[in-house]
Amino acid sequence: MSLEVDIDQTAHGLSGKEVDYFRREGFVLPETGLPPDSVAEMQTVVERIVRDNSDWQNLLRMVHVPKRPGLLEGVIGGEDVFKLMFHPVLLSAAASILGPNLIMWGSEMFAKPPGVGKGTPWHQDCYNPAIKSGKGQDRVTTLMVWIAVDNVDRGNGCLQFIAGSGKNGPLTHQKNPKADALLNFEANPDLLDLNKAVPAIRNPGQFSIHDYYVVHGAEANTSNRRRAGLTFHYISAEDYYDRSSMAVGSGLAAPAPLAKRPIWLVLGENKDERNDFVTGHQGLEDLDEWADQERKRMTHLLS
Repeated sequence: MSLEVDIDQTAHGLSGKEVDYFRREGFVLPETGLPPDSVAEMQTVVERIVRDNSDWQNLLRMVHVPKRPGLLEGVIGGEDVFKLMFHPVLLSAAASILGPNLIMWGSEMFAKPPGVGKGTPWHQDCYNPAIKSGKGQDRVTTLMVWIAVDNVDRGNGCLQFIAGSGKNGPLTHQKNPKADALLNFEANPDLLDLNKAVPAIRNPGQFSIHDYYVVHGAEANTSNRRRAGLTFHYISAEDYYDRSSMAVGSGLAAPAPLAKRPIWLVLGENKDERNDFVTGHQGLEDLDEWADQERKRMTHLLS
């Protein structure tokens, strides 16, 4: 997968109206998506990953990292997804909100099978203890870009956001007893106004963007269609990926080794000297070299 995409009229970031909506509600459904050739390449890569990583259901973590000896996480074919996280449409959209200096710290591939795809309880993403606000900041500026691989709608369990639900920061979460859920925790339902839920109906290549605090979830996929999407997590390079707590993630049988994950500077410059771009990178030197060249190219093109 090449994805050596030159910037064009689609990579000018979000509109002012879209940025304002994001800041007010905690999420946005941008009108512009990936161009058709990139969508086709993305879909080809996803089908290969589904085929070559057969020992999983519903969710793959760190899908942008290749499966190599010595690495704690990764998937077969991760090199091709790695290149997608530098796509100018995605970087320009993230930079519209976070500013010109970006770090990418995580990814997932959700591919909920038809008829048996698990539901995702209402939750916030701020359970990751490694994400910390930068010096002089009182709130983490991180976001997730959720890119549709398939046609995604209410029928096959699209993502839904509760508008404005993250304005006051973290909410109380509790254990979710449902065995058929993708997470084993959920936001306290007494604190949620489900009348404000907005479905993220997306065509292939379109994406949603949401922040660290907005409550979101998805119903089970009971349809006869798959519901697949790729996600990338970006933070401002003025924030801090804190490895000191040796943090691990929750929600799955095998907790994610958050403190040992590789992170990459993908746009602009690092603004917090505490960010560590060495831990977790052993065996990824070829991607590091490519990423540094692409960061410089994208920084020039998007400036």
